Parts: sequence; structure tokens; C-alpha cells
Amino acid sequence: MNQESKTPKAIALMSGGLDSTLAAKLIQDQGVEVIGLHLASPFGCLTDVKTNAAAIGVPLIIKEKGEAYLDLVKNPRFGYGRNMNPCIDCRVFMFELAEIVREEEGADFIITGEVLGQRPMSQQRRAMVKIDKEADMRGEILRPLSAKLFEPTVAEEKGWVKREQLLALNGRGRKAQLELAEAYGIQNFEPPGGGCLLTESSFSGRLRDYFDVENVSGEARLVRSSLLRHGRYLRVADKVRLLVGRHEQENNVLNQQWRRAEAVHFKPENFQGPEAIAFGPVPDEMFQMIGGILARYGKPHPVEQNTIEYQSSSSKGTFVLHTVVPEETIKEMIV
Repeated sequence: MNQESKTPKAIALMSGGLDSTLAAKLIQDQGVEVIGLHLASPFGCLTDVKTNAAAIGVPLIIKEKGEAYLDLVKNPRFGYGRNMNPCIDCRVFMFELAEIVREEEGADFIITGEVLGQRPMSQQRRAMVKIDKEADMRGEILRPLSAKLFEPTVAEEKGWVKREQLLALNGRGRKAQLELAEAYGIQNFEPPGGGCLLTESSFSGRLRDYFDVENVSGEARLVRSSLLRHGRYLRVADKVRLLVGRHEQENNVLNQQWRRAEAVHFKPENFQGPEAIAFGPVPDEMFQMIGGILARYGKPHPVEQNTIEYQSSSSKGTFVLHTVVPEETIKEMIV
């Protein structure tokens, strides 16, 4: 137990989903000081983690998983679960980051919202044991929703939490969690399995293709990976990829993020159409084709000259559009 207080303290991994919120609340109700920890990923969906942490009165720390996480996703030691989700590697990585925060905060143990049998790969008993071993956290991770189905953890053995007040949930059913949510007044949460884009086949296809051509590091690499969720994703050349906005919100995101992504930004100057950003070495002779793609999705003037604005970190300007790319050509480019 931390030396500054007799009250035990726990770090609760919070995803924005219902289970992790309930786990934090269950331990908080036992008189433990709980600090929420959200590990933000470029592949995480928008969550209500801040809302849920505030709803149960838990202070929240948000930390980025960082570029090391991209390396893990690209080359997981233990393979993938559904699509490009490196389930086991991801949990080990998260526990290791959580342990650093636990030490920084002077906390005593870590809790998660995992439920035995809820996921086909990472939440089976054998996988959980393996994850704890790989993270060097055997006996240190408390899973309040399924704790009674496991051997007692250090937190239980030392009396920081009462085992009889923990749960024994098993499987993919949601009835017990929903009843608890209603009792606690928790209303905003991600649906089960809805928080990670890596489980989706369409996004995984984009990411797999992008990893083959990525040529930046640091912040730009993280931003590009995050932007893959937006727009239409086109393979316009061997080393060049294009994101084309599908609506105003996506156009705004591309407009705001192209500099951080070290990309080239394209935008119709005098006609209505989508914005786009290009990754990779984009030669000047490719500008016409990219402009022609924007024209295909936009509404160019049938008589007047149509112009496209472009801007990169080193140059900007406009050019007159001479072509509209055929729809069939674009279909062959879409990933």
C-alpha cells in the first residue's frame, strides 16, 4: 500500500466502454481511491470515457500509446485476433504502460473491466494468464467483474478489496452489466467491441496497405494512421495514397490535419467538391489526376476553367484542371 495514506489506491484502465466503467465503480464503492487511465490509440473510436469518468467521480489520466504501439500493430509477437487487432500484444502493452502510471501515482494495484469469455482471443482464461505473465503482472491485475472465477489477487489477499463484493461474470451476455449501469445511472458508453477500428475488415485493409508505403515517423506517422478512418482511401500510385473527404466534417478534418501529417492538401478553388490529402512523394505531374478525382466527386463548371488549390510544407499554388478521372478508374484505386 502507498505510504502517504491508509486508503488503498488503484489505477483503473478505462476504455470508454461499460465494463471498464463498472469495474472502476465497483472498486470505488469499496472505499478505494480510483484513478482512471485512458490509453489513447490512433485506432480507437470516439468514446465517452471523459463523461463516464466524471459520472462516477473518477479523475482521469489520458496518455497516448505512441509510436511504439504502431510498431506493435505492424508486427505483433502473438499474432492477430479479428482482422488486424493484436489482442494479446495490445493487452501486454497496456498493462506495461499502466504499471508505469501506477508507480508514478503511488497506487497499489491495477484494475480492468475484462470479463472472462467475453472476447474470443484475449479474454479466455489461458490468454489472460499468458498476458499477465508476459507483462510480469501475475497476481497484480484485478478484474472485478470476473474476480471470483480467478485465484485471489494481491489486492484481495492484502485486504484492499473484499472478494465477496466482487463479481463472477462469464461469457458474452450483457444483462448483468446493463442492470448495474441502470443502478449506477451510467448512460453513455461504447457498445461492446465498438471501440477499436482494428477489428473492422475495411479499416484493417486500409491500414495493411498503408503500412506497406509509410515513409514518415514521429507525430506525422501517428496522425496519418489516425486519419485513415476518414474519407475514401485510394491507391493512386505505387507509393502514393490519397484520402478524399466524403462530407463537410471529413473535409474539415483533412484541412486541419494535413500539416501535422506532412501531406499535400488539395481543394477545389472555384467549384464545389471534396478536399483531399496525399501521402508519399507526390510529383507535380500527378496533380492533374488528383484534381480530376476531386472533380469526379464534385461539381465542376461545365464551361469555366476549373482550378484546384494545393499546398504542402514547402510549396503552394493553383492549377487549371484539364481532366475528370473516369469513375471506373477510381473504383480500381479504392482500397
